[in-house]
Amino acid sequence: MLLKFRSLAVITIAMWKNLKSYFIVEEEGKKPTAKTLPDYKTASLAVQPTRTAKPASAAPAAAPSFASAPKAGSVNDRSIKVLMEAMEAANLPGFDYLEFKKALQNLKKMNFTDSVRFQTAFAAAESMGATPKQLEDSADHYLKVLEAENQKFANALAGQRRQQVSDKEQQLTQIDADIQRQEAKIKELQAQIEKLKVQQEKLQTTIDTSTEKLDQTQADFEATLQVITGGISQDIANIKEFLK
Repeated sequence: MLLKFRSLAVITIAMWKNLKSYFIVEEEGKKPTAKTLPDYKTASLAVQPTRTAKPASAAPAAAPSFASAPKAGSVNDRSIKVLMEAMEAANLPGFDYLEFKKALQNLKKMNFTDSVRFQTAFAAAESMGATPKQLEDSADHYLKVLEAENQKFANALAGQRRQQVSDKEQQLTQIDADIQRQEAKIKELQAQIEKLKVQQEKLQTTIDTSTEKLDQTQADFEATLQVITGGISQDIANIKEFLK
């Protein structure tokens, strides 16, 4: 049974990597940077911050602003895997856009123009009953699948932002108020005030770390999505231009 599961896992990995090669062009000797990103389908986006103690003499920190500039994302293997698996799971029966895309990729070794490549691939597709309209419709189908994955990701990310950032912002605001009240008391309460300051710094570090990683996760996913959907959109344009 263990051997069966291992074989299935190997087949699944090979399948998404093959599908990935249809859409992601890697430079020779290079590949998209594989960041350790969370899988929004199966894992929490939570991160563990490094605790930094705040000097005892430091003044209470003002409530921070959490607005940040949009990050420049990059294509990464985790996002590719999620998107490719979604497309594979939604693979339509028979010869459709994915099979056509594979044929196009195989013909890239032949130094053909795009027009010849599309015409040659379509000759094989046509022998299996495919039509330009069917190829275009099935390509649209996969764009819808990717959009659904985009929505799932957006929903998961929003939930994690609420949990990891917004809730902690409220905690931080409450601690700031506690610090102000404690500092008005007599000297015997100074130890409690310092304890709260350490907690305040820890929460601030958690918020900063979480915000940074979540923003990068979003940017990487959106960059990956843009590359794949852009490739499909270009193929649709080529189908309309070359397969009339």
